Amino acid sequence: MFAKLTALVGGGYTFPYQAEEPYGTAWGQWTHYRGKSKDDGSPVSIFKISAADANDKKLVCARNGVKRLKMMRHPNLLAFKDSNEATEKGATVIQLVTEPVKPLKDVMLELGLEGQHRDEYFSMGMLHIANAVSFLNNDAKLIHGNLCMAAVVVTPGLDWKLHAFDLLSEHSLPPDNTLQEASWMVGKQYQPGELARGEWDVIRQGPPWAVDAWGLGCLTQEVFSCTEMTSVENLRHTEGIPKALLGDYQKLLSSAPARRLNPAKVAQSPFLHNRLVEVVAFMENIAVKDSVEKESFFRRLPGILPAIPAPVAVGKLLPLLASALEFGGAPPLAVSSLMVIGGHLQGDDFNKRVVPCLSKLFASSDRALRRSLLESLDQYAPHLTTGVIEDQIYPSLQTGFTDSHAYIRELTLKSILSLAPKMSNKTLVTSVLKHLSKLQVDEEPSIRANTTVLLGSIAPHLGDATCRRVLLNAFTRALKDTFPPARIAGLRALVATKQHYSAEDVAVRLLPCTTPLAMDPVPEVRAGSLACLETFTQVLKEEEEVRRAKEAAAAEAAGYMPGAQQSGGGGGMGSMSGMGSAGSSSATSFFGAQASGMLSWAVSGLMNTVGGPAPPGAAAAGAAAPAGGAATAPKVVSPASKGPSAPAAAAAKPAAAAKAGGEGWGDGDGWDEDELEIDEAELAARARLALKTSTASTSSRPAPAPAPAGRSSGGGGSRFSAEDPAEALTSAGGGWGDDADEDNVWEGMNTGAAAAPAPPAPKPAAAAAPRPAAAAAPGGAAAAAAARRAAQAAARAAGEGAGKPKLGAMKLGATKPAAPAPAPLPDTDGW
Repeated sequence: MFAKLTALVGGGYTFPYQAEEPYGTAWGQWTHYRGKSKDDGSPVSIFKISAADANDKKLVCARNGVKRLKMMRHPNLLAFKDSNEATEKGATVIQLVTEPVKPLKDVMLELGLEGQHRDEYFSMGMLHIANAVSFLNNDAKLIHGNLCMAAVVVTPGLDWKLHAFDLLSEHSLPPDNTLQEASWMVGKQYQPGELARGEWDVIRQGPPWAVDAWGLGCLTQEVFSCTEMTSVENLRHTEGIPKALLGDYQKLLSSAPARRLNPAKVAQSPFLHNRLVEVVAFMENIAVKDSVEKESFFRRLPGILPAIPAPVAVGKLLPLLASALEFGGAPPLAVSSLMVIGGHLQGDDFNKRVVPCLSKLFASSDRALRRSLLESLDQYAPHLTTGVIEDQIYPSLQTGFTDSHAYIRELTLKSILSLAPKMSNKTLVTSVLKHLSKLQVDEEPSIRANTTVLLGSIAPHLGDATCRRVLLNAFTRALKDTFPPARIAGLRALVATKQHYSAEDVAVRLLPCTTPLAMDPVPEVRAGSLACLETFTQVLKEEEEVRRAKEAAAAEAAGYMPGAQQSGGGGGMGSMSGMGSAGSSSATSFFGAQASGMLSWAVSGLMNTVGGPAPPGAAAAGAAAPAGGAATAPKVVSPASKGPSAPAAAAAKPAAAAKAGGEGWGDGDGWDEDELEIDEAELAARARLALKTSTASTSSRPAPAPAPAGRSSGGGGSRFSAEDPAEALTSAGGGWGDDADEDNVWEGMNTGAAAAPAPPAPKPAAAAAPRPAAAAAPGGAAAAAAARRAAQAAARAAGEGAGKPKLGAMKLGATKPAAPAPAPLPDTDGW
């Protein structure tokens, strides 16, 4: 409109539409073109007619048709957009712009429907035309005048529309009616008897639908025979007419105009109201349906769709369903039906017709709608492209990872399995993995387990570097989950992605985490752990074989040729291989046979350090040990002095006897006597024991008293045996001095090391002098005890700052803080 006003004010008018390729057929003198808008490129249909004379009758009829179409609106009438009349190359051209449509004949050939599908779709189309004719005849009291296949066009939604209104006239037939003036434009095969004979009074006196009822019968014949009529005799061929419609067809073609069937009654035929028509009618009027009707309808729709022709479902139902979902007219259940219909599309068609709807639905905050979209993702994911996923789907989908509803989070998690193959590595690494790391510690156990399963499934799409950095940490975390399926998922994921772990990672990080699960209380976890251990143990074995092969190749390259092994005097690789095989074959015997020998050696050495006689098992163990592995008790050398004291000599006798007997380590083993350092604390401990023994043997004592509870009652050769109380009392001069303290040192040996405090550092004791003989005489016991305490105090003073002694010396030489000297006991018994 504004363009025409601009043309009047100044400047030329530019038609805002561009005509493209023409269709092969069109009604009357018109030419039907494909076209598009110059403003937004939207598709349109352009009908053109031209004549040299501006008053040509066909131009007059064309102007009538444009005027009539512009003034009328009906769902089954072609929608008017624009028109233009101009002069081009000396001819008058009329252009009519409408919604994009195709000729019915072309659509029928494209669909190629057969059988029941054809009848259902044709019935829906005939219902549309019957409604349009009924509107013109009964409501507007108009006569179309030329109903035929050429007068019907089809929209992209497969709706049939009636057009060709050039002959449209009032039923009263005024003097200037175009039907009477241009009746020659109607083909003879389509003319009823009264029109062919020019009986205009019969037409005027008859019902308004009489002429168009005959034309509706002609259209029925052409539609179900899929061919255009060439003569009136074609109406006698009823083979293609459905039996349910045959009665109405015959009534439409009655020879008497007054007896012809009203198109409104044709529209009420049960044949024209089939399953497809009911579905389409509900979708078109969904805005006035209540929630109960919508719920019931969309629950039944997925089961009905397979019986509907796929082209009809895609062309007709898909736009209606997408619009209803987008604007909230359909419940979330409709998503499943949308996916069923979208499954008939491929590639670009799916992206153009379904993806825009999906992207808008994913942006919705309706949780029920999001749930339906995620549950149906497997059906439409194969049709999505990387660009569509990255730009339209994933930005809205990723909000589901943090949804407060656990089921939405789990569905979002599972959806990545279908989308990951088409997602870019950058999105997977920077966005998806970030969300998965949070979901692996989700409060829902099933989400944690499924996160591990998903991570193992999408590993091939992450890249080797990312897998090495992420997978082992993630799966070992899953092994510590309290939910058994999560642990099982971690074990299986480790096995499934074993190619991403190095042998070092397997040995140092993976197996230490997997091994404890072999004792898991859940049988499935134990089985998975054992299978995982077996798999990765084999990985380590294969790595060992590779390393051995490399080492052998390196050794061979270094000059150890196989021929050199056979030369006299050269061991070469043969001897090395023999040593290696011998070492590996004797590993079990070494750790089995030598273990008892090493344990016996440690106990025997500890006994010799204490200084007491060896236990009965020690000699047997020493005799059983190989000659090369027997230990020689080291000869203890006293501190530098001119002559050894009696205790030192007594302590040195066992070592000398052992050496004289030929037992001990062989020469040249690095353990010679001269190389042993002198331990002052050990010498002092042995001297005290020897002194007590010699004193006790020279004194007369009563019969031994029973051993106190808690002490060992073994023989004198036992390491933990205590002296007889009477003997100890006699040797101590009748008091409770240091001997009692020395006995208390051993009471704590068997207590737990963690609970016991660290023992004080012992001080090396000075060489003890032999106890004087007067100590055994009456009245000399107190003096002997005092002298012994003084000697020990001097030894402690001399050993300040000494290093930590050996085990035996530490235990024997440990003393408690000196207690005040007790008062001498009165000599009442004559001792």
